[in-house]
Amino acid sequence: MNREKIKQILPHRSPFLMLDSADIISPKEEGVGYKELTGKEYFFEGHFPGHMVMPGVLIVETIAQIAMLILGRGDLKLKGIEKVKFRQTIEPGDRLEVRVKKTLEEAGDFRFFGEIYLGENLAASGEILLSSRC
Repeated sequence: MNREKIKQILPHRSPFLMLDSADIISPKEEGVGYKELTGKEYFFEGHFPGHMVMPGVLIVETIAQIAMLILGRGDLKLKGIEKVKFRQTIEPGDRLEVRVKKTLEEAGDFRFFGEIYLGENLAASGEILLSSRC
C-alpha cells in the first residue's frame, strides 16, 4: 500500500502522516508499515539541535497509524498506551519497520502490540488502545 492508498483510509496528512508505505499481512489482525526518515522532517529541527532524534510521542503515533490501517478505519481515537519502551534512538537516515498485531477486540475497543525495528534492532515497542467510543 503506497502513501496515496494510505491517505484514502487515514485522515492524517503531512506533516502528521507518519507512513510511506504499508503491507497488511492479515486484514483486521496484522500489518507492517515503513517510514524513511530523511532528516528534513519538521520534528528534527527542534528535537534536539545538535543531536536530532524522533520524539517518543511520534513513535507511538506511528504504531497507532498502522493499527488503524490494519482495521481499515481512520475514525478511531487513541485511548491509551501501555508498556512503551524506547530501546534505541531513532535518527535521521533511519528506515523504520513497524510491526503491529491486534491482541484484543472488545465493545469498540482495539488493543494492539507494536514493535519498531531499525534493521534487525528493536528500537521501540508498546501497546496501544484505540477506540470508536471516545
